[in-house]
Amino acid sequence: MSKLSIQALFRALSLCVALLVGTTVFADDNVAPVQLDRDKIAGIGLTAIPPDAFKDILESGELKMRVATLFEGKELRVEIFESTPAKTNHRKRPTDGDEFVYVLSGKLILTEPDGTSHEYHPGDSLVLPVGYTGTWEMQGNYREIAIVAQKRR
Repeated sequence: MSKLSIQALFRALSLCVALLVGTTVFADDNVAPVQLDRDKIAGIGLTAIPPDAFKDILESGELKMRVATLFEGKELRVEIFESTPAKTNHRKRPTDGDEFVYVLSGKLILTEPDGTSHEYHPGDSLVLPVGYTGTWEMQGNYREIAIVAQKRR
């Protein structure tokens, strides 16, 4: 990944964190920045998700997924997600939090229930609001960084 695209990624992540959290942050002497693991962002050392974890929404392909949580806080989590080519339908399992996605590799095609289709390539980003029920089609060696707003407890 080029230096420019890494800088753009971190600028986008900073903006997304500010937008997703949406609260005023006050200084705390015990709070420090969290360095995101570059190896995991590159797809090294991710954990396999059991193949049957999403079989209820799999439409096509062979869903072999790997993931790593890079940060988990009170109001958001940052993850790396990777998948082999597959298509899932989220009609029965909508997204459970607002999700910012930055595509690192492969291609993502999101199709809304009305048939409207959107394509995303490396370097593209998007936000999926909570409750998205369309399809996710991941092509190539698909990998993304996702920032998900946690449900308030």
